[in-house]
Amino acid sequence: KYKTVLFDMDGVLAEVSKSYRAAIILTCHHYGAKSVTDDVVTEWKIRGNANCDWTLSRNLILDAKDGRNDVTLEEVTETFENFYQGTEQQSGLYKLETLI
Repeated sequence: KYKTVLFDMDGVLAEVSKSYRAAIILTCHHYGAKSVTDDVVTEWKIRGNANCDWTLSRNLILDAKDGRNDVTLEEVTETFENFYQGTEQQSGLYKLETLI
């Protein structure tokens, strides 16, 4: 008898390209890495070991020639979450997610 059902939302039940992917790109751009595009994110995701969007964002920033090279994971995480969850001044990108 099962007591819990667990669903994988990201890309399985919910379309997240306008939320998580956008938060990655906006976070990178926030720290100067304007060269990061959706294609770049996809390339890194395909390589593997890129499931944590905070770590991926930081790695993309550090790898980009135009990115800030001293950004911390804590800074990236806070910025990413502000874009994704939203702030008092800005609506969160999660609101753009739709069911597949």
